[in-house]
Amino acid sequence: MDKAGSKSPLLSARTFLFVPGDRPERIVKALDAKTDAVIIDLEDAVRPENKVAARGAIVAPVMENRSATGPLVLIRTNEVTSAEFTEDFKLALQLQVDAVVLPKFSPGASAVEADQIISKLENEHKVKAPMVVIGLIESTSGVLNLLNSSVIPDRVKRLAFGAADLHADLGVTYQATGPNTDLAMAAVVLASAHSQLGAPIDSPHFAVADLQGLRDRSLFANKMGFGGKLCIHPDQLAIVEESFQANVDEKDWAARVIERWSERDQKLGAILVDGSLVDEAMVKRAKQILGLL
Repeated sequence: MDKAGSKSPLLSARTFLFVPGDRPERIVKALDAKTDAVIIDLEDAVRPENKVAARGAIVAPVMENRSATGPLVLIRTNEVTSAEFTEDFKLALQLQVDAVVLPKFSPGASAVEADQIISKLENEHKVKAPMVVIGLIESTSGVLNLLNSSVIPDRVKRLAFGAADLHADLGVTYQATGPNTDLAMAAVVLASAHSQLGAPIDSPHFAVADLQGLRDRSLFANKMGFGGKLCIHPDQLAIVEESFQANVDEKDWAARVIERWSERDQKLGAILVDGSLVDEAMVKRAKQILGLL
């Protein structure tokens, strides 16, 4: 069971479409797109001199176009220790967003400080339900602290991976795949499982026209244990959605495992299915594939 206690829409979401916070016309289109969640970006996508105007321009598009059957609405704020964060968070409260995405998230002391800052703002504004957070891992300290600290505040329900910022932090050219990327991805998956978070969200695929590359990387991330992907263009949504679903063969295998397991001699701790040994761990995975866990 994850920290949220159930498979909430945020935890089951696979597609997360970024949209610049200073482009209200794009926000309107994004809210009408076939995506599980829209992330309105107030950080990297908005130049410093435009941030105040962007916050003002977001309200009408969201309030007028958001619907109960539409995508979740998230805001990527500026860094929690920045001068912009308080106003970003007040906007998130005003719009009653489903979650905020915190950039440069890092478990341990930094995460505790972020939680305290958010809690103080919630108390000032008499907020009853804690704001849900997705922690964006995109720095060397973030990756290393995933391995060194298990301190992740309860309000954090999922982690996301930002590969471009990580490579900039490393001082190397961005690589969609390679040892740095794969190591960071493994750390994000391991930390998410250890802290009982929802399945993490993979980094964007920046080559928008490279749909085969997008599919390959999405399938790879799915096999590693990610549950969705950040998207930067609507054309990416369908491929990502498909890539993070169990395929027909996986579902058929899972159904056979559950059936055979229910029929087994109860004294047996393991059985053979399709010539392969199946035990409690394999049964757990079969239940996950079929949405029974």
